[in-house]
Amino acid sequence: MHRGVVLVLSVLLAVAGVALPAPGAAHADTALVSARSAVFGAHNVDQTTGAVRDDRVIFSWFGVSSFAAAMAGKVFLTDAWVPNVYSRHVPTTREQIAAVKPSHILIGHGHFDHAADAADIARASGARLVGSAGHCAFFRRSAPGVACDVVAATGARPGSTRPYRGIPGIAITAMTNIHSTLKAPTGQHPPLLPIPPSDRLLTDPPHADELGRLAGHLDDPEGGAVLYAFEVGGRRIVWNDSVGPVGQDPGGPAIVAGLRAFGPVDLHVGSIQGFNEITNGLGDPLRYIDALRPKVFVPNHHDDWFPVIATPAVNRERAFFDALATIDARPEVRYLRDPQDYLRPDRITLTLN
Repeated sequence: MHRGVVLVLSVLLAVAGVALPAPGAAHADTALVSARSAVFGAHNVDQTTGAVRDDRVIFSWFGVSSFAAAMAGKVFLTDAWVPNVYSRHVPTTREQIAAVKPSHILIGHGHFDHAADAADIARASGARLVGSAGHCAFFRRSAPGVACDVVAATGARPGSTRPYRGIPGIAITAMTNIHSTLKAPTGQHPPLLPIPPSDRLLTDPPHADELGRLAGHLDDPEGGAVLYAFEVGGRRIVWNDSVGPVGQDPGGPAIVAGLRAFGPVDLHVGSIQGFNEITNGLGDPLRYIDALRPKVFVPNHHDDWFPVIATPAVNRERAFFDALATIDARPEVRYLRDPQDYLRPDRITLTLN
């Protein structure tokens, strides 16, 4: 009976000009294809299956230190906050980011500008969270049922490392990092303030609903800081969302030693904004760059992510390049500017060997 129904249906569809898929053919997931095409670029996504090409490393920036990443076809996030306090500043939403179906969300630290959307995206996509013991303890309290893997134990010393094998085909090492902290000036680099503030405060007032939603996350704990190193297809990559005062903190030498052990790397996607810039300028980011010796450096956490306390990336661009000129091994820089470089994956794409 079943075969007869299928035969009749096939004939009717053929008469109507509708072709049946071949046996075993992949079926399109239109929501997945649409979301991944928007975030990773249609040319990087199979338009039938939604698979991201497996011969690339791709980072697609959606604000602060948050990136949708694809490595050897595996899709995950680094941090998870879409900073649309200014309405439509970033051309995506937390719903669209969830729809790319990341398998994991790697948390660098727990402040709202890095992780406010993590639990919601994890629930919607089924992604596992990855972070320190402090991060996972917070998510387990605030978002019951969300899975979280610990890669930095309570009390782990700065510079200590742990492998993470949760994403097949990618060797991941998590290193205990330190968060940026205001320190006494050393005079090596001129102070840097987030000025001038964006005029968007007047031209595009903050979105009340988003501000209200964030109110519940303003006190989210840092939970420690974690830096992630990746090895995939012959490439070495490092991502970090905070730069600690490694030249002044007691844990700094161990972190620098760990960074040197990772290097030289093909790609370093690293934060260049931190509290210490108020007194010591860009000295901290330069120490991370100098230790890792990347071929390509891409800045993050330097955009107009929140009223008054942030400034557009272009406003710190000259200061960054002036500071970079003071170190010997200078990488190729792919400087990201907001908002035009949000969701521009070709700005940060490497081929795999």
